[in-house]
Amino acid sequence: MLRLDFIYDERNMDELEAERCITQIVDAPDTVKAAFLTALYIKGITPEELSGFSKGIRKLSSISIKVKGLTDIVGTGGDHKNTINVSTAASILLSSKIKIAKHGNFGITGSHGSADLMKFLGYKFDMTENEILNNINEKNYVYILATMYNQTFARFSNVRKKLGIKTVFNILGPLTNPLDPDKLVLGAYDDETAEVYASVILKQGKRAFIVSSTMDEISPEEDSHIYYVSNGIRKFDLNPIDVAGKKINESNIIEKDPVKSFNIVIDAFKNRNGDAASFIALNAAPALVLNDISKDIKSAYDLCINEIESGNAYKQLRRIFNED
Repeated sequence: MLRLDFIYDERNMDELEAERCITQIVDAPDTVKAAFLTALYIKGITPEELSGFSKGIRKLSSISIKVKGLTDIVGTGGDHKNTINVSTAASILLSSKIKIAKHGNFGITGSHGSADLMKFLGYKFDMTENEILNNINEKNYVYILATMYNQTFARFSNVRKKLGIKTVFNILGPLTNPLDPDKLVLGAYDDETAEVYASVILKQGKRAFIVSSTMDEISPEEDSHIYYVSNGIRKFDLNPIDVAGKKINESNIIEKDPVKSFNIVIDAFKNRNGDAASFIALNAAPALVLNDISKDIKSAYDLCINEIESGNAYKQLRRIFNED
């Protein structure tokens, strides 16, 4: 039975209660969903609740398989910067070295979402579980379109639009990859969200770098706040010049037109746009540290740049999209 007594008691839910709640409320009337989301908005969301919600949503996915040793690199979106889709580009670059399960969706307010880039490049979203496994095993890469494998977000969309407030669903997306990767690079649109993410990742026994800056990724021009989660939480600031050894010109990675933006990504993989290549490598680097391939972000960045300059990254891109 669905119980929402936490609303009236003004109390926090524990992780298991939150998990049960989200799996039950998905079938509730919109009036109940609205009360639920509004109560959370007023009360605030705890790491225990966010962790429980993410587990519940993953259980509602149509994907039942689990694969160990996967990494996802994903952001909340919402920074309105119109930068190239760096998390998707970085995930493709990384798949030449590690197994990637990228989770994402089409853009909500524009055409710059990760799925928009993948569609432009010709990716096949609709896959059986065997095809998902084959992509991971044969190409080190699979892209999981959120709306295709989990209808939970869609079933709350009308209520969210009518409420017109930021709800828990604004931050749940990066935590709900149905393949449940145990290593994540998460971009958050503010430092408060990044801190909550860090607590959730620690609670779930995973490893992660959580990033917060003037955008929901490692900034190419300014310091970024980083939470490193691995049997504890360590916070530090990252200066992009210290890592890249040069200033990355933000104007060379910003493009409002989606097709032009997507072509900047392709040029980066072809080593024809140095600033875009550096921006992608900068955001890919933390994942190599999580997978114990590099000892620190600087050496990981150098390895990523070498993958681009050697042509390996572009070969991997062609492989993912069956262009060999």
